[in-house]
Amino acid sequence: MKITIDKCEQCGRLFEDEIKYKDHLQVHHNLLAIEKVFPSVKDNLCKFANGGWSVQRSKEWLDKYKAEIIKLIPTCDDTLFSYSWCRYLSDSHNPYYTIAWRILKVCPKCYREWGQPFYAINCTHTDKVKEDEDESEII
Repeated sequence: MKITIDKCEQCGRLFEDEIKYKDHLQVHHNLLAIEKVFPSVKDNLCKFANGGWSVQRSKEWLDKYKAEIIKLIPTCDDTLFSYSWCRYLSDSHNPYYTIAWRILKVCPKCYREWGQPFYAINCTHTDKVKEDEDESEII
């Protein structure tokens, strides 16, 4: 008896079912496409996650980002972007959890993206700009 197992080169996961393997590869492709269009903010010093700085976005940026999430998650609509919905995605091991969670990191009033939802929820809507980089333009 011969058993064929496919291995994902990106995450190392093994698949006996070729259809599930191809679906898994499509998820990786979708996540890479989102990252290319909406690159995440890298902060090796953890200032971003701890509220030390943030990135100014725009309403258009957030609307486009939400539209991409809605395309990827068929049961999603614009009314679902909440903590409990993201928690559901996490608990159900949805592969799109991390990109959906990012929406909660953006203040819905001033569109500033923070490292954690805590800072978006408690945003004071002031003009905070990272001092060691020029982030005066809105992304």
